[in-house]
Amino acid sequence: MAKGGFRPGAGRPKGAATRSGKGPAKAKVKAAEKVLEKAAKAPPPAKATAAEEGQGAEPSTRRFASALDFAMEMINDPQASMDVKVRLAVAALPFQHPKLEGAAPGKKEQRQQAAEAAAGGKFAPPAPPKLVVDNGG
Repeated sequence: MAKGGFRPGAGRPKGAATRSGKGPAKAKVKAAEKVLEKAAKAPPPAKATAAEEGQGAEPSTRRFASALDFAMEMINDPQASMDVKVRLAVAALPFQHPKLEGAAPGKKEQRQQAAEAAAGGKFAPPAPPKLVVDNGG
């Protein structure tokens, strides 16, 4: 029986889904490309809204300040497919409603603050003893 060394066919197969940087990330990129292709093929709206007419640009040639503006425009477009609207809404949601990190401390932070407040005053730890060296003389 062989011990150690190279064995043909051993190890993880090439292109396995569990490899880091492979698998699901490629699928997400392909899905995003499909959404963008559908959005590009979608027909322009029949008539421009009053806000767009005031800007002097047609809806199909209008420039957007950010990708979020484009996503919101496609979501509000009545002729866009529902699949495109849903995917764009999911992508735009984190930018419309960001997390409020500094609003209130969490449970761990509250416990830590309470412990620090209780450790002062009467219950404060005593100062460490002062060590003096006497070299015999």
